[in-house]
Amino acid sequence: MDISAESAQLISAEQLRRAARELAHSTRTVEHPGDSYELLGRLMNAQCLLGQVFEQLATWHAQTQDGIQYDGEDGRGAGQVAGVIRAELALRDAADLADKADDALMLALTANGVIRWYDYS
Repeated sequence: MDISAESAQLISAEQLRRAARELAHSTRTVEHPGDSYELLGRLMNAQCLLGQVFEQLATWHAQTQDGIQYDGEDGRGAGQVAGVIRAELALRDAADLADKADDALMLALTANGVIRWYDYS
């Protein structure tokens, strides 16, 4: 079975959701405190990539055309509709917030990097 690009994107998004859920459940404690530095680094990288995804989706929304990617809100081909514009703007906001989260994670990573953690066995 040939997987379309859209299907592959949905599969990737679902894998990301599941991984985030698993991580959310597992980070109530950190068994090996020394791992916290690498964990923060990986989360920072993931956050940066999510910001890129949001920006790319915003750009895609801005470039969509009534009658090609969608059938308007009223079916009359009135050009770019309010829903598309709102989605684009919200995604740009999400990208900006992702950048701020990335910056905060960098600060946390830097602070964490000077701590001499004990590792439990």
